[in-house]
Amino acid sequence: MTLQTANDGILIATIAMLLMAIFIIIFVAYYQQKQAQHQIMVKELQERHRQELMAAMFRGQEAERRRLAQDLHDDIGTMLSVAKMTLNQLERHLERYSPERAQAQKTRQLLDDTLKNVRRISRDLVPTTLERFGLLAALEELVGNANNDLINVQLEWPEKFDMTAPALDVMLYRIVQELVNNAIRHAGATHITIRFFIHEKELRLAVLDDGRGFDIDEVIQSKQRGLGLRNIESRLSVVNGHVTFDVAPGRGSRIIVQIPLENPKLVALLT
Repeated sequence: MTLQTANDGILIATIAMLLMAIFIIIFVAYYQQKQAQHQIMVKELQERHRQELMAAMFRGQEAERRRLAQDLHDDIGTMLSVAKMTLNQLERHLERYSPERAQAQKTRQLLDDTLKNVRRISRDLVPTTLERFGLLAALEELVGNANNDLINVQLEWPEKFDMTAPALDVMLYRIVQELVNNAIRHAGATHITIRFFIHEKELRLAVLDDGRGFDIDEVIQSKQRGLGLRNIESRLSVVNGHVTFDVAPGRGSRIIVQIPLENPKLVALLT
C-alpha cells in the first residue's frame, strides 16, 4: 500500500466520520425539535382542557343560580305571598286600635320587606334584563339600583359597541357586579365609574372608585375575601382575558379588564 493510498483511505474515513457526525447532529436536532413541538402540543391540550373545565364550571354555576332563583320565586315567594294574604284576612277580624292589630301590621311589613329581599336576591342570581334586553340594559339597571343619596355610580358606554355573544355578556355582567359590590361594601366608595371601550382589538372594562383601597396580595391570599377576585381571574382565563388591579390601601382603586375581541373559539366554550 502506497502512502497516497493510505492518505486517501484516511481522507475517506474522515469524511465518513464527519458525515456520520453531521447526520447524528441533524438527527438530534430534529428529535429535540419534535420533542419541543410535542411538549408545546401537550401544553396547548392541557390549557384547552383547563379552559373547557373552567367553562363547564361557570356554566354549572349559572345553571345553579337559575335553579335557586326559580325556587326563591316559585316556592319561597309564593309561600310568603300566601302568608301575607292570610294575615290580611286575619287582620280584618281584629279591632282597629287593638295591640293585636298593631302586631299584625308589623308582621305584614316584615313580610313585605322579606318579599322585596327575595325578589332582589332572585334578580341578582338571574338578571332577567340581561337575557331579554342585553348587557347595556342590565348594567343600566344595576347602576340604577346601586345609586342613592350617598353613592353615585356612572356607566360610560361607547356609541358603536354591541356585544354579540350572550355568554360573554354574562361574564362581563358578573365581573362588573362583583367589582361594584366590592367597591361599595368593602372599600366604602361613594363615586364609582364603569367604563367600556375598545383598544387595539381588545375589549376593555375599567372600574374606578374613590374608596379606601386594599392590599391586593393580602386579599388574594385570603380564602374568603379573595374568592371574588380569584373568580374574576378564573372567568377571564377561559377567554384568554386579563385583569390588572391598580390598588393600594388608603386610595381609590382602578381595575382594568382586557379581553381579546378576535377569540370566537374561546367564547364558544362558554355556550
